[in-house]
Amino acid sequence: MGTGLSRRAALIGAAMAGALAGGFAPPLSAHTPYRQWVVYRQKHLLIGAHRGDPRTYTIAKSLVAALAEELPDAKARVARGPRPQRIASLMGTAQMMIAVISDSEAAAMVASSAPFENYRPTPLRRLGVLRDGYGLYAIPDLPDEHAWMVADALTHAGLIRQPLPGAIAVHPGAEAYWHGEPVPG
Repeated sequence: MGTGLSRRAALIGAAMAGALAGGFAPPLSAHTPYRQWVVYRQKHLLIGAHRGDPRTYTIAKSLVAALAEELPDAKARVARGPRPQRIASLMGTAQMMIAVISDSEAAAMVASSAPFENYRPTPLRRLGVLRDGYGLYAIPDLPDEHAWMVADALTHAGLIRQPLPGAIAVHPGAEAYWHGEPVPG
């Protein structure tokens, strides 16, 4: 059986090499089932989480459920990456605007320190404090009015609190909300 399997693998490899040389390219699959990822991101507020820490997913699901009630037009969805480095990559390239991450991961992303030493520093802004050492973080490009509305909706749901001053600045839109200012813009 071992010989047959090796022979089968060799034949498949040769067939693929021949097909590629002949101009045939097999269909490639993206990391997401949505072919129009950019359009999907524009229509849905994605809340990042990662499999490296299952609590991020649990918290993100509760945020999405609250946003469905409080801010249904946001069409919030959880987007879960395999590990925190993927979240840093997506946020660093503005492919994801908001994520649930631990405060220690956020500090490491901003500083580009372990385990993010192979990534450029990821600029983050705090939207608010969640439970158990987690925060809701956004990239600076998140529109101020969106940050304000997310902070408002999640406060009404009892899921987020005002962040204290810290090393990572509060997003200007969330800052406006926390200071009782009207929706920016």
